[in-house]
Amino acid sequence: MSVNKIVTKVDGVINKELNFNDLKAGLAAGSHTITVEAFNGATLISTQTKNITIAAASYDSDYQAVLDYATTNSIAHPDSAQKTIDNQLILDLKSNNLWAKADVFINYGGTADTAFRRICWKRLLQVDLFGGLTWSTDGIEGNGTNGYVNLKFNPFTNGVNYAFNNAGITVNIKKNVLGTFAAPKTLVGGYGGSTAGYTLFGGSTSSGAQYFIINGSNNTTSPSIGKLGLNGVYQPNSTQVIGRGSTTVTFTKAGISPLLDLEVFMLARNLEGVGDLFSDERVKHLYLGASLSETEHNTLESILP
Repeated sequence: MSVNKIVTKVDGVINKELNFNDLKAGLAAGSHTITVEAFNGATLISTQTKNITIAAASYDSDYQAVLDYATTNSIAHPDSAQKTIDNQLILDLKSNNLWAKADVFINYGGTADTAFRRICWKRLLQVDLFGGLTWSTDGIEGNGTNGYVNLKFNPFTNGVNYAFNNAGITVNIKKNVLGTFAAPKTLVGGYGGSTAGYTLFGGSTSSGAQYFIINGSNNTTSPSIGKLGLNGVYQPNSTQVIGRGSTTVTFTKAGISPLLDLEVFMLARNLEGVGDLFSDERVKHLYLGASLSETEHNTLESILP
């Protein structure tokens, strides 16, 4: 039987321990030589060496694709602990059929470099940042004045799962829940004119009403049902719009508009190419894709770190 640790005891109680497995912690994948030297004072009296191989970590193929994209574009990888968290998140999304329904999935949180956190895991591209934005492990935060994210997602040209009668926008908020504002604050939105569609997910004015405009259906609820955590607006069919936050509200779809033919902004509305209705929320995760059922919405909230 091989030795895997050495302990010393004083009066029968362990006071020092050398666990050989600890010697491998932090080593890069590949071959290494471990050398153990014994000294008597300054005199070397024994040397033992052992060759070991550290196996490369194995990740889900879609998360590995994100890492490969980062490598190709000279973006620093997260540390191993964050990689483990990210990889498990993709596995959970897949096992609950949420990954297959997404067109856009972005994790703005965690400890990775901000360049890595700008990567859309589904489309393997970096979103664009504008104005005053602040990063933390809890995500990206707008300043309510000029900060926003261009998601580089045009529902009309890029939508695969996101469709006219089957669409969903889900935002994981970590600060400044939607409430009463002097002007609307936008979580996700774009307006290209009456012939180019209208989508706006955010909060309204003095009443604190919350907008649920998706594919041109102009619905509001007052007071806002926004909460810290997962908030969503969904169009599951041709007749319904559903908002989910602190509770669930269901509307009869009002208004007819084509899919938005414009790139969608986050933390602001894209007003025909110009940001307005800026938000100071902090967002940790973003999903755009097919409509999610109540069970799927709740499952998504439960698996987000």
